Amino acid sequence: MDRTIYIVIASVLCWCILLLPINPSVSKALASESLVQSEAYVVIDSNSGKVLSSKNKLKEMYPASITKIVTAIMTIESIDINEKTTVSNHAVHADGTRVYLLEDEEITIDQLLHGLMVSSGNDAGIAIAEHVSGSVENFALDMNQFLREEVGVENTSLSNPHGLFDERHVTTALDMARISAYAMKNAKFRELVNTESYNWVGEGWETTLYNHHPLLRGNEEVIGIKNGFVTESGYTLATAAIQEDTEVIVVTLNSPTKDILVDDTLTLLNEAFSKYETKWLSFADKETLPGYIYPDSLPVTVVKGEKILTGISETGVVSVYGAGKRLIDKIQLNQRQEVRLPIDYLNIDKDVAISPKPERSESSFMSWLVVTGFLYFPLDK
Repeated sequence: MDRTIYIVIASVLCWCILLLPINPSVSKALASESLVQSEAYVVIDSNSGKVLSSKNKLKEMYPASITKIVTAIMTIESIDINEKTTVSNHAVHADGTRVYLLEDEEITIDQLLHGLMVSSGNDAGIAIAEHVSGSVENFALDMNQFLREEVGVENTSLSNPHGLFDERHVTTALDMARISAYAMKNAKFRELVNTESYNWVGEGWETTLYNHHPLLRGNEEVIGIKNGFVTESGYTLATAAIQEDTEVIVVTLNSPTKDILVDDTLTLLNEAFSKYETKWLSFADKETLPGYIYPDSLPVTVVKGEKILTGISETGVVSVYGAGKRLIDKIQLNQRQEVRLPIDYLNIDKDVAISPKPERSESSFMSWLVVTGFLYFPLDK
């Protein structure tokens, strides 16, 4: 009799475990990780900064030529790119991929940027570094300061402008994704990395340069950014892609082959676009709190097709909720009297997974917001 009771209890427990609801967010992430062969990767919403999927995102890795993302965006934001520079002997003798600059050649920074980002010219990178900071060494110091103070990443330390191997030249997948998202907000950079081909006319070389990013041509959703390879780093790739209002950044590091690099990136892009979307909160014609700066629109990443509600606390925190009063995001509004960095939002808790829950009626949820002292307004878009 006792044995029968134990068997019944064990059977019930087994069925309970089997019937437990599976968190779709977790199951999808695990599915990606099993399919992706790159040693590390990160997928983020380019606008909200939300991490959608990752593996080894904080592991110290060698970036190779995706380093040039930093070189390009820092240069664009630092100087007039129409300036001319004179190419040094040091630049001419760069190792690896080159655009065959000649010593004492006069050339614009804009053309060098195309040589850098379209054709991955290491000689162009050195010429840019020497023009901007006086030397490669000084440029590396400026790059690291730029990353800390302007971009806001802390786990990247660069020693050169091109990405050739150096044990001190390291980053993480998460940092590179955030650097890429930062850079893609600059219109000139965005145009540069979306350039499929460029007519190069130099003193030592005239040709058509074709973008080395393996997905830029032939994939309408992909709009940049940069590929890389050195033996020590394996194949690396930073990719930006857009679908309607949703822009995604995928960074894959240390892929064993170029084909695997491409397959991994496509797998992650397809999953991100099928599962998530960016919605834009609008504050127009809504009751607002005095003393806070309200941006024209605010990006929030949600499960695709999910309806959301928002509330604003008295301290200027915008809370975004999904079905079942599930907190999706918190965003702190800037106060008018304070001096802030030139960003229109600060996204809090970006790495919290988004996991759908059962639907809850809007009327009952609205009552909950009123009780807890939140201002309520529906999403416009």
